[in-house]
Amino acid sequence: MSWRDELQPASFRGVPFHVAANTRGGGRRGFTYEFAKSDRSLDEDLGRRVTRCTVTAYLIGRFYHADADALENVLTREGGGQLVLPILGAQRMRCEIYNRLERKEEGGFAVIEMTFVASNVAALVPTENTQAGVAAQAQATGDAVDLSAGNDADWV
Repeated sequence: MSWRDELQPASFRGVPFHVAANTRGGGRRGFTYEFAKSDRSLDEDLGRRVTRCTVTAYLIGRFYHADADALENVLTREGGGQLVLPILGAQRMRCEIYNRLERKEEGGFAVIEMTFVASNVAALVPTENTQAGVAAQAQATGDAVDLSAGNDADWV
């Protein structure tokens, strides 16, 4: 089966659009220490970067304006949703920023540049701003070991 057979129609939260281009990026976070008066350095790996996608979408046709408004509406909704891109497939993403462009010379046509960020973590529940509240939140998200600030005995 060729890659063309695997293409999927693009949409975000079920609202369709056409894709002119898309990119996906990620990598590793880190910090490099460079020591004064020395050729030595130390690189610290701080974990994986969150995946981001940038999409250049367009809407065209007699009712493009209503279609663009519908897409804008779901882009501004809180939290993540399903982003489907023709080649990259379905992913849970949140719209970080978008820009809508319409030109007088190109009637019936709108371009929307969108940047999405991976939305894999469940929404955080508000807690008290105390060590116990932070520990409860960390436990709820399954990151207790990574986020732990110790226990009360550590602060005496």
